[in-house]
Amino acid sequence: MVVALLAATAVLVHRQFPDPEALFDLLRAVEPGWAALAVAAGLTSQLAFALQQHGLLVAFGVPVRPSETVAITSAANAISTVVPAGAVVSAAYTFRQYAVHGATSAAAAAVTVLSGVVSALALVVLAAGGSLSAAPALLAIPVAVLVAAVVVGRRLPVGRSRIKDRLAGHPRLRKLAREAYRVLRLGRQVRLRDWAAVFVFAAAKWVFDLACLMLVAAAFDAEMRWEHLAGVYLTVQVVRQIPLTPGGLGVIEASLLAGLTAAGATATESLGIVIGYRLISFWLMLPAGLAGYLHLRSRKRATPAGPREPASSC
Repeated sequence: MVVALLAATAVLVHRQFPDPEALFDLLRAVEPGWAALAVAAGLTSQLAFALQQHGLLVAFGVPVRPSETVAITSAANAISTVVPAGAVVSAAYTFRQYAVHGATSAAAAAVTVLSGVVSALALVVLAAGGSLSAAPALLAIPVAVLVAAVVVGRRLPVGRSRIKDRLAGHPRLRKLAREAYRVLRLGRQVRLRDWAAVFVFAAAKWVFDLACLMLVAAAFDAEMRWEHLAGVYLTVQVVRQIPLTPGGLGVIEASLLAGLTAAGATATESLGIVIGYRLISFWLMLPAGLAGYLHLRSRKRATPAGPREPASSC
């Protein structure tokens, strides 16, 4: 699948951009100031994602420093892009690191799951806001739905006995339901202000990543309306949530090329923007991930992992 998508991307580039000299001329004309701001925006996006994770860890009582969370997140991101079955390996690595830093098994699972849920919700809210750009006030609708879901979810009773009866003959589903119950039980204990902070960091991750793309476009002096760029970006990110390839490799490049060209950029500008954006948001994060991984290995904690909660029957 990865090879096929990369091959399709290469064919698309070859057909639409047969003259490499024009691309080299464009690269030489890059504005360094805008390029530096794009790198800063890309790094800030990754920092916001790490702080999102840190907020959840602290809310669950895990004594971890922000710098350690940044290292864990950077290493996990790099693992997910370079290792076969990277998403699974990255999740397992993150889980182990949370446990090493004092999280119980239930808290580590809850942070791993809920971080992904909050990140997806933030993307949905931003996408809804983009689609309602003609009436920005309506952006309050998905935000209100999110707040209502958190409030109602904290107050509704969890029917363990009813679930237990229905899944009596399905041991695998029963185990899955037990783990889901543990995550839900921990999530209900998080304060609303902590949820709000986590959601803000999740939204900031997407906003700064979008800013990175826009600043790369400015570095290439591409004359594109910001709302068109935002629409292309949000569409690509929604498609990216389907884990077809590690890090969206091939999928993002092909989608961005098609979207930017359709939004009015020239063929050469589109290719330059895609190359610049992916260099920052993907390839630049690999050495950062290696640094985080080596940092965690060099700081072996003397304290053992926190006690694991006994599995509760469902």
